[in-house]
Amino acid sequence: MRAIAPLPHATGLVLVIAPHMDDESLGCGMLLAGHPQRDALRVLFATDGSHSPEHARGASAAERRELAATREREAGAALRVLGLAADQYRCLGFEDGTLARQPQALAGELREPLRAATQVFVPFRFDRHPDHLAVGRAVAAIRDEGGTAATVLEYFVYSQWRLLPGGDVRDCVDPGQLRQTVPTAALQARKRRALDCYRSQTTRYLGWQNRPVLTPELLDRACAGPEVYLLQDPARPGRRVLARGRAWVPVAHRVEPVLKRWKDRLSGWRGR
Repeated sequence: MRAIAPLPHATGLVLVIAPHMDDESLGCGMLLAGHPQRDALRVLFATDGSHSPEHARGASAAERRELAATREREAGAALRVLGLAADQYRCLGFEDGTLARQPQALAGELREPLRAATQVFVPFRFDRHPDHLAVGRAVAAIRDEGGTAATVLEYFVYSQWRLLPGGDVRDCVDPGQLRQTVPTAALQARKRRALDCYRSQTTRYLGWQNRPVLTPELLDRACAGPEVYLLQDPARPGRRVLARGRAWVPVAHRVEPVLKRWKDRLSGWRGR
């Protein structure tokens, strides 16, 4: 990866918006663990986590409630590892996988937290999960209507793309717009311990699974390198932030999830 400037620590409220419980640790774990002003950190979980992992179309409402409760306990444990207290995070409780269908409700929940924030972290604009995209769109809409003066940065959860030369979508982004948290051994270890709290995601949690949602290879990669963030510029929406692959990245963004679903179907795996 090309040379990237370090991310300066904000002096005001830092808000990480995680569509799912584990996205905050995958994308911003070292940022949260290493921030010098712990009491300035806040995390918002948008969804209840009730669809990951889940038997395809087969989970009952009671099973989903139980899974949601498990995911929330895991999130609390992970954030304690990263140094946050119980009053520094909140779960909005939207049903997993439904954010794109209720943009107004999501924006209504985000307006007040965004008004107070100095620095906000949201998923990358070309992440492959619809919930990730919905969070990014909601924050952009609130910013455009003047609802926040915060600096918005995009974090990467799904950075590895099979359809891109080199395989890393971050290499397609203008490096001048990127910032990073430089890893240290201590930060890497705390990030990994936080992710290990998500046993529903990092183990074969349900009997029908043939692999975990978050594989050891993915966890190793997420904890080894720097955490990279895209500094959002309202004048450079969508593909304008790309230094290369402006035509291909949006196409790959649409095709990759389809290929993943086919791959998972062929392998017999079911889950997020």
